[in-house]
Amino acid sequence: MKLTIKIATFFILLSSCSNSDNILKNRNFNKGYWLLVNVNYTNKTLELIDDESILESNENGIFVLPGGDCQWTTCDGFVKLYKDGKLIKQIEYLSREYLYESKSIKNSYEKGIETYIKPVNSDDFSKKWDSLLNSNNYPTIKHIQPEDKDIILTYKKKK
Repeated sequence: MKLTIKIATFFILLSSCSNSDNILKNRNFNKGYWLLVNVNYTNKTLELIDDESILESNENGIFVLPGGDCQWTTCDGFVKLYKDGKLIKQIEYLSREYLYESKSIKNSYEKGIETYIKPVNSDDFSKKWDSLLNSNNYPTIKHIQPEDKDIILTYKKKK
């Protein structure tokens, strides 16, 4: 009886982890502008994929493996999925070894950098946002506390 329960529990954890942490599954990459960001603070790397066709063809291309979540400890990295500058989903991973990435995803990464811009007010936000909408520049909205306001987090490809 105990063995059966342990096996069932392990199976539930195994199957639910890959499904719940599958950041690309069930997305319509034909609508909107999408950006996948993989930032690893331990390795000091930031990688971007802005090609929607790569994201669409890799529905099961990136997810956290069982045991790789950061339940009660500090995470090494985050995978973030943005649509039209808004964060759609974020997954955290304990270390890169616990992150499954398909060969296509790994080969599609481009090195990037991130910068923050703190607009003074909503008019300033709009002006700065519009000025950042150009090639190799990916502005996103980040809400910060305790100020309770939106700032612009910009990702840019390294040249």
